Amino acid sequence: MKVYPVKITLLSPFFNYCETSAGGSVTSPFIGDIALNYALNRVLKLKNFYTKIKTKPEYEELVILPYTFTIAKPIEIARTRVYIRNTLFNKDGGPDLKAIDASGRMLFKNLFKVQGIQAFSFFLTYFIQRDDFKLELPLTLRIGTGRECLALLESDEMNRDDKDVWLNLYSMKNIYHNFDRVLKIIEKKKLRFKINLKLNNYIICKNVHLEDLYEIFEGVF
Repeated sequence: MKVYPVKITLLSPFFNYCETSAGGSVTSPFIGDIALNYALNRVLKLKNFYTKIKTKPEYEELVILPYTFTIAKPIEIARTRVYIRNTLFNKDGGPDLKAIDASGRMLFKNLFKVQGIQAFSFFLTYFIQRDDFKLELPLTLRIGTGRECLALLESDEMNRDDKDVWLNLYSMKNIYHNFDRVLKIIEKKKLRFKINLKLNNYIICKNVHLEDLYEIFEGVF
């Protein structure tokens, strides 16, 4: 198993609609490991996860990939201005009154404000891979809502922080089944991790040490 830091530089604005606010959504300043795993697989074309018809996400399939990421934490970011997102079903050339009337009874808002993270903000993640796998860097991939954000991945030793790695506890429990190892490390080292619940599939555990990754992922990669 090999572990090394990777810098992610946004080449276009990034949106994920993770944090809700009054009348809108704000992009939370992290890039998820699950999103990165799928995005890199689309580039490398290692496994076909996309032709099977699914009624719900099957994130546990990611365990067959020869790599994974930690949560990418922000190093230097700036917010975009607030945009208006309009998903009303109006026709070009004029309003469709029937559609407008129907949209008013829909469960979700059709018109809301969104704020993303500007291009040239950058994040730090740790890439974990099997010994027989090699990732050629730099490379670009698509992330964010609708995969509209182009991101550049590069090896990065300058910004590494071996005392504050961010792990996704959802992935530990439901994909790699090594959550018990995380608990043992907490008990053994009396570590005080900071837990931040973002979404059901993104439960961020902060202040993990780099050396602990080897114990957590032993036998997985």
